Amino acid sequence: WPEAAMAGALGLRLAGPRIYGNVRVEDCWMGDGRSEATAQDIDRALMLYRTACGLLFALALALMVLTWLIAR
Repeated sequence: WPEAAMAGALGLRLAGPRIYGNVRVEDCWMGDGRSEATAQDIDRALMLYRTACGLLFALALALMVLTWLIAR
């Protein structure tokens, strides 16, 4: 699900048929966009990832403070 969500957010098609070593893996595409990622797509993905991590950290911190305040 995270890979599919990132594909949708970036407007890319991720996964799909690919080759690992000499073995072809038949897999479904995730997303409806372009199948070729650019350096800008990588930058956008990293920014989205960092933003999500920051929001998760802020939520965890807020819950910790709220729990501490209630327990006082």
